[in-house]
Amino acid sequence: MYLPAFLQTSPSLGRRRARGVVGVIRLLGLWVCLVARALAEPPAPPPCIPLIYCTDLFHPYDDPDDHFDLATVFALPEFDIRCVILDQGDEQLKRPGHGAVAQLNRMTGRNVPAFGGLGAKLHAPHDPGLDQAEPFQAGVAAILDTLRRATNPVTIITVGSVRDLVAAFNREPELFRRKVGCVLAFIGEASQADFREWNVALDPHAYVGLMRSGLPLYWVPCFDGGAWQNAGHASFWRGKHDDLLHAASPQLLQYFIYALEKESAEPCGFLTQPVDDVRRARLLAGTRNLWCTAVFSALAGRDLVCEDRRYVAKPRPSGRAANPSLRNELFEFEPVTVRITDAAVVTYGPAPEARRIRRFTVRDPVNYARGMTEVTAGLLLPLGQMRPPPTRR
Repeated sequence: MYLPAFLQTSPSLGRRRARGVVGVIRLLGLWVCLVARALAEPPAPPPCIPLIYCTDLFHPYDDPDDHFDLATVFALPEFDIRCVILDQGDEQLKRPGHGAVAQLNRMTGRNVPAFGGLGAKLHAPHDPGLDQAEPFQAGVAAILDTLRRATNPVTIITVGSVRDLVAAFNREPELFRRKVGCVLAFIGEASQADFREWNVALDPHAYVGLMRSGLPLYWVPCFDGGAWQNAGHASFWRGKHDDLLHAASPQLLQYFIYALEKESAEPCGFLTQPVDDVRRARLLAGTRNLWCTAVFSALAGRDLVCEDRRYVAKPRPSGRAANPSLRNELFEFEPVTVRITDAAVVTYGPAPEARRIRRFTVRDPVNYARGMTEVTAGLLLPLGQMRPPPTRR
């Protein structure tokens, strides 16, 4: 064996040095193999956040933004969706939203159950809704059962009346305090006292009950300054369907065509039909009022940043602690002190009955609408692109 000159001074010394060099080479080789293996392995799966999702989604719809919201929740692998609560159980009997949940289960391979909610408004902010008929109790029961079973803090997102959430809280407030990590609620008006927002009008007592609950609340006013206004403390924006869905999969296009054109065919079977060119063009020509989608990604632990002149939601680097404000380039949640009157009007400032919560704030008004639209498009892109796993029988 050829030995370098510095190993040729003595046969025995040379052999010892040679063995030492060979050992170092072997260690280096092992290190290279370990590094190569680590680089070849897929990244660790995102953390699973137990989620209860409450929505006033109907078919035919009240507002198709609810279909965009539901699709985004299903598109985020960080969310372990334990159940979907379908708001306004009396109306769900006429226009059930279960079909949209079934379609997204089919597209993603999930198996998320959906439950209808209470059918009537609460009588008071502390009403547990126990006097309502049994068929309308499934949603509240599912919320409480999910919390009882949870071993990690549960996140609750509500984009409707907050009725079932508040009724469940009124039944077992201590369970909520132990098990709920945060509540993200899209409801209300940020500044104009004489304007009653849609979700508040659905159940004013429920809104009052939520704002007085003391739960860890991330409040997203739907408007700031009246209908269709956003002075900086609301999440409202508008996006063109072509910007949101131009690269969407055929299944996802079918999902939205089914919703917007109020289809009556079997929901999951419709997903597998070829996309009609005329219907696709009609879908992409539309514009959508939006409040929620990109906000979900921040709650899932993603950073909203602008890269190569386009906004994206990037998973947070491993090991970096979450920022309670969810601060990113487009928005954040600032702490505020609020109190709410019996008439469901929010005011600000200290008072004996006031609560400290976090309120949504736009950080970049110039780029907000474009950024939120681009983030939403990126989140929706994977839906329907991969074949879901086979259904177990």
